[in-house]
Amino acid sequence: MEPFDALWLAAAIRLAIPLLLAATGELISERAGVLNLGLEGMMLSGAFVGYWAAEGSGSITAGIMAAVVAGAFGGLLMAAVAIGLSGDQVVVGIGLNIGALGATNYALERAFPEGSLPIDRLEPIAIPVLSEIPWIGGALFEQNLLAYVAFLLIGTVALMLGRTGLGLGIRATGQNPSAASAAGVSPLRTQWVSTTIAGAFAGLAGAYLSIGSVGVFREAMTSGRGFIAIAILVFGRWRPAGVLIGALLFGAADALQLRLQAESSVPASVWMLIGIIAALLFWRSLKRTEAVGLRTLGPLAAVFVASLVLLVIRPDISIPSQILLAAQYVVALVALLASRREANMPRFLATPVPRN
Repeated sequence: MEPFDALWLAAAIRLAIPLLLAATGELISERAGVLNLGLEGMMLSGAFVGYWAAEGSGSITAGIMAAVVAGAFGGLLMAAVAIGLSGDQVVVGIGLNIGALGATNYALERAFPEGSLPIDRLEPIAIPVLSEIPWIGGALFEQNLLAYVAFLLIGTVALMLGRTGLGLGIRATGQNPSAASAAGVSPLRTQWVSTTIAGAFAGLAGAYLSIGSVGVFREAMTSGRGFIAIAILVFGRWRPAGVLIGALLFGAADALQLRLQAESSVPASVWMLIGIIAALLFWRSLKRTEAVGLRTLGPLAAVFVASLVLLVIRPDISIPSQILLAAQYVVALVALLASRREANMPRFLATPVPRN
């Protein structure tokens, strides 16, 4: 059975939604010059608080609102230490992640000694006519409410950053805080607000995981998605369209590894996909004159040739599940290596704003 079917596409979109929500918020924060490495902890906090509130109140809406508040509180805490006290943004972010992991594990044991029980989750909403389109209709237009909200938010953020004075102030803060201040924009206030918004988006992403997708909370259930969301920004060159494409790419990779775990051998289409990706990266590196591009030509050519050989031979190879589980992290590394970090990166990212 070939893995690339309508069910795979639907799973890819579902798995991309929490990444898209978290990366959209992080886009606002990093455009304002704040590297919010605490994104993972904010997602985890949102997932737990959202589940806790939904389970206690019996209302999914209350759970979502509580998750957003929890994430925003994490963003506010990040801003207070990293911006208000001029703490190192990397250290503060890592500290928040460790603190959130410990706090949610402790709260889970105290609130649910026998483990979390399944609760009602968001049901898919089918959009009339569009959901009936063959192959893609059910995947694109039969998702739950938070999925539609995620796509709406990335579009809204794209318009805000590119077409409004507020967006211009955010971008100016990340590019040149002194110029932004001269134009009447407060860089510190902009960073405070942007980081808090990023936390709220991360909390919403956590709510999607716990009450929008599976209906339970598990220890460390974010599984590094916060860090992958940050990698998506680099891959997408800090642009909304790139963030959307990156989230869908990582969702597709995650969905593919889940499908391959049920296969006895690697389908021919997967070898073909690997060869196509290697060829595209080879062609891209060939066009570049930087040394880093030249150094990747040999390995990429080897991967391309190997994928062609495997496509023709079609060996009966099964990939261990441990390797498949690492697929999205491998994709993250490849995406970072294939991206030019300096392209469109805010000049003052992770750099404290000068105080007058």
